Amino acid sequence: MIRAYANAAGCSYEALELYSLMRRAQVSPNNYTFPFVFRVCASSEAGSLILLGRVVHGEAVRAGFDSDLHVEAALVHMYAKWGEFGDARKVFEKMVERNVISWNSMLSGYTQNGQASEALVLFDEMNDSYVEANAVTALIMVAACAYLGSLRLGRKFHNFVIDRNFTVDKNLHNALMDMYAKCGDLKTAWEMFNSINPSMRDASSWNVLISGYGMHGHGRETLNMFSRMQAEGVDPNHITFTSVLSACSHAGLVNEGRQCFDEMQKLSVAPEAKHYACVVDMLGRAGKLQEALDLIKQMPFPPNDAVWGALLLACKIHRNKELGQIAADKLFELQPGHTGYYVLMSNIYAASQRWGEVVNLRQYMKNKGMKKPAAFSVIEFGEEIHGFHTADREHPYWEEVYREVEILAVKLKMAGHVPDLSCTLHDMEEEDKELALNLHSEKLAVAFGIMRTESGMTIYLTKNLRVCNDCHSALKFLSHIFDREIVVRDGNRFHHFKGGVCSCNDYW
Repeated sequence: MIRAYANAAGCSYEALELYSLMRRAQVSPNNYTFPFVFRVCASSEAGSLILLGRVVHGEAVRAGFDSDLHVEAALVHMYAKWGEFGDARKVFEKMVERNVISWNSMLSGYTQNGQASEALVLFDEMNDSYVEANAVTALIMVAACAYLGSLRLGRKFHNFVIDRNFTVDKNLHNALMDMYAKCGDLKTAWEMFNSINPSMRDASSWNVLISGYGMHGHGRETLNMFSRMQAEGVDPNHITFTSVLSACSHAGLVNEGRQCFDEMQKLSVAPEAKHYACVVDMLGRAGKLQEALDLIKQMPFPPNDAVWGALLLACKIHRNKELGQIAADKLFELQPGHTGYYVLMSNIYAASQRWGEVVNLRQYMKNKGMKKPAAFSVIEFGEEIHGFHTADREHPYWEEVYREVEILAVKLKMAGHVPDLSCTLHDMEEEDKELALNLHSEKLAVAFGIMRTESGMTIYLTKNLRVCNDCHSALKFLSHIFDREIVVRDGNRFHHFKGGVCSCNDYW
């Protein structure tokens, strides 16, 4: 009965109630009971059940089942799903026998919690342990490559799938498409989509490609794909609309985005907070801040931090301190520990040269132990991967890179690039601001790429944060000066710089 409820959608609490009744009836659980309960505790639908999971873990220990393979595998899955990797690793390391399910649980936990690099290291350990990977392992590792944006590693795992002769089901095929799109190779993603028999394409297949086109800034193509999807008889779902609305925001297609949002109601897809966040972002980027605020006020449920965050970001872009303060106050209530929102409001103050308020806000963050996430850019070519922090002095070639950056700064000025000093969010002399801008992580990575790769080669970068206005302008100039395509995946989208222009048309 517990297993039946654990496997049934939306019945997690009933499964836990049955477990409680079983204990009250003085029926001892065994090595089949505990894994079902741990699975329920790990499920998102049951909410935060960390404390309960730990209590049941204690009961399993007292009952002498903590060394059972099935119980241990379920514990690894539960802790990894929560992101409690210390506990997951303890159970994992204690296991006498680790099967592919246990390894997959750890790999999946790392990947789903944004620790894809750790998943890659663990995969190597798995290979060294002579445990045979399966198609699920491949699915997890392809997702890890998508998260990292590593096309080289993504191709490696695609070849791994082919070499092992794994059955490529719909999920794995879609995951490979998604990986290629997120690693900058939209052409291969498109080819893989076309290889699917039209009658076999489901909403997930369409969603991957629609999302990919939107991420690369191809708004019109995204809308065409959306129309084709419906023409071929596939109903769009809430994920489809999120991708389409996001694409409209990326491309500045405000009227089309409004129409798409209205179409949701006609197709009986209830708008969720994420859809409202996309529309607020779309309106806000287009400068329609009041319309964005009016939409928030009309929402049928309380707006969450994603919605207010979209408005705050738009206020930063358009330097609207008054509306920005409203959005920030709401965000500080909803997410008092979220560093990014304080940084955004600090940036709005800095853009208005209200340095006193910048200092006060940063002092508040310091007192609360909040730290701004450090910018980090990764460049990949051949078998090499190199990462750079802003003003990096730890990279082994940093001195050479700094000299190259100085040369590039001169060439940029000669080509007509004017540094955007507003991107330096500190009160300092103009000369110091220019120097600080030159040492942004993406500029260091591009300088290294120009030094180390052959003339004409495309330079691929992945950055954890958004590209600032000054770097965006500089990369356009550099693509023209060196006749190179520079592809940058930042925290939100792709920028393809070629011939002095960017695929985003300077909208982002």
